Amino acid sequence: MDADLARALPVALDFDLERPGESLRNCMRYMQVGFLLEISEENPLGWRYGVDAGVERLRGASRVVDRLGELPDPKFTTGLLIPTYMDAVAADRPITHRVAAVGNGTFLAYRKLTIPIRAATRSARPSHILTLTLIDLAIPLARPPEEASPLTSRQRECLSLAESGLLTKQIATELGVSEKTVELHLAQARRKLGARTTAHAIAMSMATAMIG
Repeated sequence: MDADLARALPVALDFDLERPGESLRNCMRYMQVGFLLEISEENPLGWRYGVDAGVERLRGASRVVDRLGELPDPKFTTGLLIPTYMDAVAADRPITHRVAAVGNGTFLAYRKLTIPIRAATRSARPSHILTLTLIDLAIPLARPPEEASPLTSRQRECLSLAESGLLTKQIATELGVSEKTVELHLAQARRKLGARTTAHAIAMSMATAMIG
């Protein structure tokens, strides 16, 4: 467990279900996003959100809902969120995850601490899941990567050189082409990625590479 998550763990382990809002606010001294989920049904899609905090830090990647099954990105919910929660339930102890994925049209890289909580000490299984998150990167995507046209090798080359800090004129010299040609490659890369600026295209290209 990294140091940032370790700082939050003692506070999280003292979570008081009688005062969930206050307890979650205490956790938010160390984390950016937090949710408490009530395991109210066998079906994880039916798990209910009890309290939440810091959702605005996700920059539109999520929205507050009553149940997991109502989240707007079913693939992200069932493919990533629920398995991390189930890991903690199965292990019956705090679990950490480092995640890089696309959810609700946003590329996210984050660290998450997931903790099972029992309403009663003698209960056979956890009654709630506490999840605390630190967002390392959140990049809104104009459209999902799988819908974007693949970049050509020259377009990737131009983006890579721009990422390294070279200006258009310097990229042109490096590649032995004209500035107009570099500008055209960058413009086509922006269009294919649905990016607003070259910097946005660089970030989206990096995000797409990180998720394979």
